[in-house]
Amino acid sequence: MRPPSPGLLAARLGLGYRAARVTNPRFIVAQVLGRSALLWDGTTLHEAILSGRLKADSKDRRASTLAVGDRVDVERSDTGSWRILGVEPRVTWLERCAGGRGEAARTQIIASNADQALIVASLREPPFRPGLVDRWSLLARRGGLAPMLALNKADLGTEEEAARAVADACIPLVMIRVSAATGFGLDVLREHLVGKVTVLVGHSGVGKSSILRRLLPDIEAATGALSEKSGKGRHTTSGARLYPLPEGGYLVDTAGVRSVVLGETHASEVASVFREIAESPPCRFRECTHRMEPGCTVLEGLKRGTVPNVVYMRYRKLLEEADVL
Repeated sequence: MRPPSPGLLAARLGLGYRAARVTNPRFIVAQVLGRSALLWDGTTLHEAILSGRLKADSKDRRASTLAVGDRVDVERSDTGSWRILGVEPRVTWLERCAGGRGEAARTQIIASNADQALIVASLREPPFRPGLVDRWSLLARRGGLAPMLALNKADLGTEEEAARAVADACIPLVMIRVSAATGFGLDVLREHLVGKVTVLVGHSGVGKSSILRRLLPDIEAATGALSEKSGKGRHTTSGARLYPLPEGGYLVDTAGVRSVVLGETHASEVASVFREIAESPPCRFRECTHRMEPGCTVLEGLKRGTVPNVVYMRYRKLLEEADVL
């Protein structure tokens, strides 16, 4: 498949190639640095500060003012410095709870305007954890992203073992077996990334950074450019970063996490993660949580075996851990 031209891809991201007469070109955020950011115009990185209004708004907002992938309006001063004037509405987003509950809850927008979330897990070392895949899948669906699974460290097991691990967990996602150590499966993975904006997420230790280095041969140069612009060391930034793919498309790298907090969640969101539950016939009560309500078709399916017990137990576990509304 022929990758899209830089101009076409830039258009999909809402980028405009800057002409001399354009006073307010639209850039996208490549990295957030507190109250400033690195912006990407399709060819070059620019450092920019938040306008006074946006700084004031950021103190009162429950969600992040800026996120990687945001399309922003800017202006350039006579001295050549850039200032961010506004942020366009986000089409999609990947968020997680950053603390608090109810009206005090705060949300961190990890990335915005992406097409899909690549959930990186490992077959072994650390062992495969379906529960974390469930959590990231819920957050991706909540923000309008398509989740898919990259099962890394394929060299530590057979194809049959990987397929059985995913099948036994009844995970209804596209699964790609890869090995960052050997390069196995990376060509297949690239085909799923070309021409799209993809957010990489995963548990600490699953090899997400190793996969990133395989996909981006010039990652050290790109990281160095970001670090030089930001004035920070190469390995000190824990936030998200945007990188263009050589074949066309963008990757948003995120920090590895040890836990994923869902925050306020509807029972229907939890149900959407599990195909057998999401596709069950309508229950008697519209707001059924599938726990003990009469006329629940999910509980009936559990008795008949159409809803596997392993799926239902993971649903209940996720439901109990979430702050269900």
